[in-house]
Amino acid sequence: MEADEIESAYDELTSLFRSSVPFASSDGWSAEMIGAHVAMNNDAIAAVAESVARGEALSYDNATGVDDATLRDFVARVHGRGGVADEIDRSARRLAEAKRQLNSDTALTEIPVLIHDNGAVVVDRPLAIGDFIVGNATYHLAMHTEQVRALT
Repeated sequence: MEADEIESAYDELTSLFRSSVPFASSDGWSAEMIGAHVAMNNDAIAAVAESVARGEALSYDNATGVDDATLRDFVARVHGRGGVADEIDRSARRLAEAKRQLNSDTALTEIPVLIHDNGAVVVDRPLAIGDFIVGNATYHLAMHTEQVRALT
């Protein structure tokens, strides 16, 4: 997946946030919280990729990006639905740019990855940063886009 494809992969999700179709309430995260999670996750992965491109190595832990209070604060800080759409767009561009900074060798750099979901650790292993970016812009994005679509 090329960097330009990463940016455009987020178009459907941002379109859902920019539409006038109201979001239904949810027993779990609201649509806005899902969008905040996506944007925060993009930024966290981009920060790791940027560090790898500089010859450094950070680890990834999504604990902050799945914390309910942090997600609600994010939504409030960006002023709701429209701001969430803007943040998803911005973070997708940052993620794509971080992918551009990686060459064929640095994309293979394995970084420690810790992913929490519903209070459980679901991933705790090294992943190649290039593959991690692609997985985020495909599988992870598709899952959350479907969640938001279900709330329209």
